[in-house]
Amino acid sequence: MHFRPATLLDAPAIAALHTLSWQQTYRGDFSDHYLDVEAPAERLQVWTERFTASAAAMQVSVVEEEGVLIGFSCVFPWHAAEDGHLLDNLHVHPAYHGRGLGKKLMQYAASRLAATVPTGEMYLWVLTSNEAAIGFYERLGGRPGRKEFHHFAAGNTTEAIMMSWPLAALVGLSTGPEPGL
Repeated sequence: MHFRPATLLDAPAIAALHTLSWQQTYRGDFSDHYLDVEAPAERLQVWTERFTASAAAMQVSVVEEEGVLIGFSCVFPWHAAEDGHLLDNLHVHPAYHGRGLGKKLMQYAASRLAATVPTGEMYLWVLTSNEAAIGFYERLGGRPGRKEFHHFAAGNTTEAIMMSWPLAALVGLSTGPEPGL
């Protein structure tokens, strides 16, 4: 496994994994038409725009095996003054779940961030319907916070809960296998 910062050249593979992850996780939360027809192009557009317009405002990390992208994370440092650093994305290819890659990606992302911004909280939003991910984040010490309705492309709206950690706690995670991501 090789962890590294992502580049614009990774946008297609990131978009494909992001789409696959949503297709397997959010059936019933998002429309089938969106997931199957619209999401592939919409995610590619989002990731291409993120890398070309917002690169300085985000830190995207990938993990590869034999040159194939199998996971990624995206952090927006100091996204919200009251909440801290937003872990906007954490996705691991389903074939690699249960091997500790989600935990390792979180630790890698937190370590990259802490190298330039050593303080604050890291937080993310997870759909309340995604009980497996909520359990995974709780096992990693995530603290549940407020709930909000989030609006996604194609009119998809669903409830999400905030999970947060002190940045230093994520940097210090042990890297053994963890059930889930």
